[in-house]
Amino acid sequence: MRARAALALLLLPASARAAPDDWFRAYQYASHPSTLRGCSECQGERDDVCDVPAGVLAQPLTEYARGRWPAAGRLKLLRSKADPDCAVAATGPKGFFAAHVGVEIAAVRLSRAPPSAALTARFADAGAVPGWPVAPPRRKTDQAIRAQARRAAVRLSVVCWPSEQGWPSPAMPVADARSDLGSANSCELWLLSVKPQTGEPDIEGVSFPVTAAFTAGDPRWRKAFDRAAALDESLVLGDLAAPQAASAEKPVEAASPPPAPGRCGDGARKKTATLERFEQWEAQVLGTTRSSLDRDGWTLNAAAWSGHCQEMDVLRAALEQQLACTVARKGSCLLATGQPATGDGAGSR
Repeated sequence: MRARAALALLLLPASARAAPDDWFRAYQYASHPSTLRGCSECQGERDDVCDVPAGVLAQPLTEYARGRWPAAGRLKLLRSKADPDCAVAATGPKGFFAAHVGVEIAAVRLSRAPPSAALTARFADAGAVPGWPVAPPRRKTDQAIRAQARRAAVRLSVVCWPSEQGWPSPAMPVADARSDLGSANSCELWLLSVKPQTGEPDIEGVSFPVTAAFTAGDPRWRKAFDRAAALDESLVLGDLAAPQAASAEKPVEAASPPPAPGRCGDGARKKTATLERFEQWEAQVLGTTRSSLDRDGWTLNAAAWSGHCQEMDVLRAALEQQLACTVARKGSCLLATGQPATGDGAGSR
């Protein structure tokens, strides 16, 4: 299984600090040219035409916040240096936050490195959307497609959406907007489409949702909002793996296999921190507080992981590495199609 082959690489903890360009930036993107109504100075003049070309514009959050709300209820669009400013209605039934205007603005933290083969293997035939995602209130189910993620063409990203009560609205009745994300902002993890040659955003590619929505600053995802932590895959599957696990990207010389570890027992029960980390990631993947791991009989209820069989295999293997013993699998893990996973069965390894 490819996920197991790349287990060590997938679960190794990050050691590098995030570079400045790894942090959140305000992205404005449109797949087609759009014409909106807005004002430049917004000091009483009537709205005029505001042309938004297809493509992507980006700015650091602090720069984007300056003068972002020139008048009450207005949101300034990102513009090229050659174009005059244009501020559109932000609130109300026809405002930017509510209407489908063909233009999206989001705070995005875009990883600079391609994902591992193990992570992209989870998206070999997965739900996806053309281009970059639209804000949740404007999504349509008929726009979803099935696609295969290509390592060079996607990047793990944190996408946070604007809010009338959070970023980028002003905290006080002043021209500048907030430059920090808050609990009013809804966020998601995505594999966003990029150009394989440069890693730049590609709104003509295919993007894949990785998680359901969560609020900015949610403790479960604190690493996503930590400037000192690189945006890597431990955000998705954690750091259960052994510290000296070998990278799956590096072939190693064949060696005699070590003796097979025995079934877990009293010694494993003392490693409470490892067991708790497993249960935390289990709750995050499955959305339940009921543990599938029986610490008395040292069995894992595979049926509880139906629809998440590959995640179960990866996390179970990492758990066994840390405990230095084996955990028997009980029952069958069913795929999303309702069929048992390959090689699945009660008590199987």
